[in-house]
Amino acid sequence: MAGEGRLKFIEYMQVIGIILVVAYHSVYMYPDGDHGRSLFLYKLIGTLMMPLFMFVSGFLMVLSTRLTSEPKHRLHTFVVGKIRRLLVPFVTLTLVTFVPRTLMSGMAEDPIAMTWENLSMAFVSADRLVIPYLWFLQASFVLLTAGYTMLYLMRKGGMPARAATLIFLSITLIPIFSPFALPPTLSLNMVGRLGVFFALGAVYCAFSDDVDRVVRWTNPLVAIAAGGLWIVSYFHIDTHIVSGVASIAMCISLTRIIEARHWGFLDHLCGANYLIFLLSWYLNVATQQILGHFVTLPWWVHTTLSLVAGIYIPWLGYRYLRSHPTSLWARTAHYLLGQK
Repeated sequence: MAGEGRLKFIEYMQVIGIILVVAYHSVYMYPDGDHGRSLFLYKLIGTLMMPLFMFVSGFLMVLSTRLTSEPKHRLHTFVVGKIRRLLVPFVTLTLVTFVPRTLMSGMAEDPIAMTWENLSMAFVSADRLVIPYLWFLQASFVLLTAGYTMLYLMRKGGMPARAATLIFLSITLIPIFSPFALPPTLSLNMVGRLGVFFALGAVYCAFSDDVDRVVRWTNPLVAIAAGGLWIVSYFHIDTHIVSGVASIAMCISLTRIIEARHWGFLDHLCGANYLIFLLSWYLNVATQQILGHFVTLPWWVHTTLSLVAGIYIPWLGYRYLRSHPTSLWARTAHYLLGQK
């Protein structure tokens, strides 16, 4: 598997992940006084979606750069590519959103004053971001560049790929068991918490042929067992690693089943996940906080609107960019949002 190009089950995992992200942010109007955070399903999804994204990122880093054989990209080329792909959209969206976000602070749960300090801190600290979940771009950049650098240097030094990924995994375990907490600067706190899942994705890519011979992913019992462990560990095991690994295993099994049985209901969203991630926050806010400020609707109407709009309006944008690659909009997206 490590030498293959396009993998359908990985694309399906990305689609499932982005659907969960939008759903997670679509219950703001739930009438519990805590914007839906008290819901069991809300909490459970929170243990799955970010570990899933990190796992896929680590897997694709190793797969796409051929770190299991001869590294495809030079270190400098890889880092510049990630700056373009992750940091440019982060800076662009922060600048575009800062002023409107401050002007709408009266509608927001966490208002932001229009000051130079707040703007500067929005680029640096995970707890001062203009768009809260853009921490993922910072954390991904740190993990991708640090992870690729470590694996690249170990591979260039003659270390076998499998050994290199295992050493990388052991390094990502250090922050979890360390008594010292990492700061929110550049989302390092999230890097420390979720880096182990990123490294597990890299390890799985390196060992996938052996793992796939042992684990019958397309057997529904695997998905059921992994899902059961995910739920049980949420209640009874005091570490997020077990629940995260179990939920990832469940998603691998489910997406392998979907791929093997040629169920194409997720195909139309494949490829659009990144644009959905970048733009869905605006639709979440528009359909819940802004609309709710002017119109009284049942919470489930806001949730449905937020979920559908958060997924399919960016998806329509993605389809337009794909069908009009030379248009002004497509070129602007390419340069400002890192899209192709």
